[in-house]
Amino acid sequence: MDERKQSGPKVSGRRARVVVIGGGYAGVAAALRIAGKAARRRVPVSVALVNPSPLFVERIRLHELAAGKAPRRLELARLLGARGIELVVGHARRIDAAARAVEVELAGDGTAAPGSSAAASSTAGSAAAPARRLDYDALVYAPGSAAAPEIVPGGREHAASVADAASARALHERLRAARPGSGVVVVGGGLTAIEAAAEIAEAFPALRVALATRGRVGEGLSERGRAYVGQALRELGVAAREGVRAARIDAGGLLVEPEAGGAGATGAAERVAADVVVLAAGFRPAALAGSSGLDTVAGGRLVVDRRLRAPEHPEIWGAGDAAAALDADGAPLRMGCATAMPQAAYAADSIVAALAGDEPPPPFRFAFVIQCISLGRRRGLIQRVDPRDRPLERVLTGRVGAWVKELVCRFTVAAIRSQGLLPGPHGRPGQAPRPQSAGALEVDGERLPSGAAT
Repeated sequence: MDERKQSGPKVSGRRARVVVIGGGYAGVAAALRIAGKAARRRVPVSVALVNPSPLFVERIRLHELAAGKAPRRLELARLLGARGIELVVGHARRIDAAARAVEVELAGDGTAAPGSSAAASSTAGSAAAPARRLDYDALVYAPGSAAAPEIVPGGREHAASVADAASARALHERLRAARPGSGVVVVGGGLTAIEAAAEIAEAFPALRVALATRGRVGEGLSERGRAYVGQALRELGVAAREGVRAARIDAGGLLVEPEAGGAGATGAAERVAADVVVLAAGFRPAALAGSSGLDTVAGGRLVVDRRLRAPEHPEIWGAGDAAAALDADGAPLRMGCATAMPQAAYAADSIVAALAGDEPPPPFRFAFVIQCISLGRRRGLIQRVDPRDRPLERVLTGRVGAWVKELVCRFTVAAIRSQGLLPGPHGRPGQAPRPQSAGALEVDGERLPSGAAT
């Protein structure tokens, strides 16, 4: 199908209705940018955002929350309210793509901010679970991802997680209650697992912290990057178990088996005794698209084309962890706020262009720039990568790395806020910005948006 000829939102003689599912990095950025750009273009539009919680969660800081650092309280109503966006607090339980409507199971009264009531129509639900129907002309599908405890037998019953705020707080309480000398095992070798292990070890030096992973710790880093991560973890007292597969989690700890060809993994299965096992080996995209009958790739992410639209339903745009946006090699971009926010900006610009009757933007393109890893509060690693996320040897480490990582985290929230205030001067992702920015990259003659993976 020629994507340029796909139909999109068609609105005549009334205010367009846009619904955004998800109040994470992608959803909030998209909602604010749509409202801001539409106001500048004088395109009549009402925007409603659906999220299970009235709070915005800085997911890239949840390892800090698990270690005991109090998070900032960011209310979605305050983030969205200034732009007139309606916040609907509840679970989106079904998308009726044929009718262009979202069925929402409300939490409480389902509203936390004033907005245009034209964005939705209500239907009466049961007293226990009131429901609401949100009709839309354009939909942004950005419900994000959640923990995947089922990837290890026993994980759902016995593992802790840093995938959401409630889980991170529960983990903190378990760590506080653990006796000196108790064991903590973090399962995983990627950025989330490394950050969790380092943060816990620094905050709870009386505990024995270990990291267990199939391959090497920090597999996607350069040799210099991996060497620094290994050094920092050793200084923090974290024991790395590489080349092992998590076979089962139970009340007594973790059972590991040698991974075929894994470095340092020999012999039969063995038990790693631990009072707390933290599962940080992957995330599961929201299942809403599949359960609503929309096309998904293996794993459940929404199928989208190069313009981030669902091919069979071009009034639906996908962004973030739950959408299978493709990289230059045709593989889904990895999950993370670094990829989610440019997707959100692109989807927002596409929706406003469609409602205004403009030509659609060029296909979405994305380039990575760095990976950022915190290793406690005093150490960090900034790993330079090429546009396809392959590691280069240039790194920043130590306190400078920690400082840059903190700046990136702060900038992320500031960038979200700016989407509603200053959406106009920025070039669309996938299109050369005007004026030319120092942070952009050029590949095959085309300017690309940059990303900082956290």
